[in-house]
Amino acid sequence: MELKFDSRTDILEVFPTRLFMFAIEGSAPLNDALKAAVLTREASGEQNAGGVIGGWRSGGNLFDWQDKGIDTIRQTALGAVQTVVPQIAGGDCTFNARLSGSATVLRYGAYEKSHLKPGHHLTMIYTVEAGDTPNADAPESGTIEIDDPRGAASLAGLPIDPVGSPMLVAPKNGQLTVFPSWLTFRTNPYYGDGERVTLTISAEILSLKRS
Repeated sequence: MELKFDSRTDILEVFPTRLFMFAIEGSAPLNDALKAAVLTREASGEQNAGGVIGGWRSGGNLFDWQDKGIDTIRQTALGAVQTVVPQIAGGDCTFNARLSGSATVLRYGAYEKSHLKPGHHLTMIYTVEAGDTPNADAPESGTIEIDDPRGAASLAGLPIDPVGSPMLVAPKNGQLTVFPSWLTFRTNPYYGDGERVTLTISAEILSLKRS
C-alpha cells in the first residue's frame, strides 16, 4: 500500500500566531524627539511604574504627554492597527481603537520582566533607540523574547523542533512590532553603553463589525 503525500499541498498550518513588523522610513528625527521626551520625563522624577529591573518605565499615560513626537507615534500606531485588524478579522471591517502606552528606558544590565497586556487586543512595541547591537559575548542583549502560547508544546516536542521555544525579535530603530496582547513577552538584559528606549502601546478594539 502506497502512502501518498505532497509537501506542497498536504501540509495544513494550524494555530498560527502572527507578528506584524512595520518600519518607519526616515524615522531618525522622530526618534530623536521621542528619546528627548522620554529622558526628560524620566529626569523629572516621575516614579518608576515597575516591571523593569535596573531601568525606568513611565506610567500608562503616554498619550497624555504634550509632545508632537508622541502625537506622531499615536497616529502611526493607529495606522498600524487599521492595517492589522482586517488581517486578523479576515477581511474589511470597521472598528474603533483605544490606545494607551508607556515608555521604557534600559541601561547596562537592565531588563524588562515577563508580562502581557490583559484587557487589550493588540500590543505594539516601538523601538525609539535600540542601543548597542548584540555581540558574541551577549548575543541576546536587548532582544524582545516572546513565549510560545502553546504551553504544552514543550512537553512532547522533538528535541530539535522549535515549537515550544520562545521567539527572539532583535529591535531596530524605527521598528514597530505588533502582536496579540495574550502573548507573554519580556526584554532580555541589555548590555550596551547608551540607553535602550522603547514605547509599549496597547490597543483595545471596540465596535468591530465586518464591512
